[in-house]
Amino acid sequence: MWQTFLITLTLVFWSNPGFMSLAGALQAAANSQQSGDLVVPLEGLDPVMLTRGKEVQGDEQFAVKRGVFRYLFAGAETKAAFEREPRRYEIQLGGTCARMGPTVQGNPDLFAVHEGLIYIFGSPACQTAFKSSPANYLEPAAAMTTTTAAASEESRRRGRALIERAVEASGGAARVDGLLSYEERGTVGARTPQGVTEIKTALLMRYPDKIRMERTLSFGTIATVVTPEGGFVLLPRGSSELSEVQRAAYLKQLQISPLAILRARREAGFSAVTSGAGKVGETAVEQVEVSGGGVSATLGIAPDTGRVLSLTYRGRGDGGMYGRIVRTFSDFRAVGGLTLPFKAAGTFNGAIEPSQTSTVESIVVNGDLSPSLFERPKPAGGQ
Repeated sequence: MWQTFLITLTLVFWSNPGFMSLAGALQAAANSQQSGDLVVPLEGLDPVMLTRGKEVQGDEQFAVKRGVFRYLFAGAETKAAFEREPRRYEIQLGGTCARMGPTVQGNPDLFAVHEGLIYIFGSPACQTAFKSSPANYLEPAAAMTTTTAAASEESRRRGRALIERAVEASGGAARVDGLLSYEERGTVGARTPQGVTEIKTALLMRYPDKIRMERTLSFGTIATVVTPEGGFVLLPRGSSELSEVQRAAYLKQLQISPLAILRARREAGFSAVTSGAGKVGETAVEQVEVSGGGVSATLGIAPDTGRVLSLTYRGRGDGGMYGRIVRTFSDFRAVGGLTLPFKAAGTFNGAIEPSQTSTVESIVVNGDLSPSLFERPKPAGGQ
């Protein structure tokens, strides 16, 4: 199931009433990026001194340009320290919000220092939440699970066999591996101050590497496009470039789905091991831990049918915290030679999570998707 992509971006605005409207904020970001101006972050404070626990104003004569920022330093000593180890002293996470993640751009003057590293935030509420419990909002380091590390040859063989069984149940290797394009339209849940609502979504993919994700809100449609050349967001009144951090985050999220995992099974480093029995509703499943390509997750596969009935992984919930996400799949239908789920229900740390609950309205496999859907908009005047 391919539905949950831009929900964090929407929720951060809905959950913080002090923000400007989502449309206005996105448009302001687009205008800022289009201007090409470098921003002096951290209220002009010296970032090296900040990591040492001191707020010291920087001086314009000691400046370093890095990414979209122009950092100021109190003197030659801290400027040289930054230039030796920029990754240690620069704003982390590519300047995105440390609470809500890469889909939300941070305000460079809303900052906090945690364990000697500088983070920025999309709103004062995000800054406050992060300061109260930083570890909950930072992605845990990837680690091989005990089950995978200690897996027997039999559990590895069985895990691989179940993955291949799931491929056959999805339409067979030729269909799964031979996808040329994929178009999915449906709805996904979202919490708002007025309650849970549904957002219209669309995912369009030209394999192997062009993706367009659309979300229709009250003010219009936001489209995020990711290609090998980069990425951008199309807004009702303009466009905004994606940073490399944001582009990587979208690609990683797309990899955490049953179909993507099945397609990745032949990649170098992919592993699949069984880790015990379980149930999805009343249906018995075998748990298969999979890893590879930066993804670590557990699939619940029904051994009799081969259907992938659940997907479990660590990810962000509505409020930005990391926790255990479980998605269960149902309403399997045949479409374009594949058999895919049209409904998904999700939980976060055991509680119902609207942003992980989705319904597919239509799927088109190997349809004719125009290349123009994945192209950058032309500048005004067609130049």
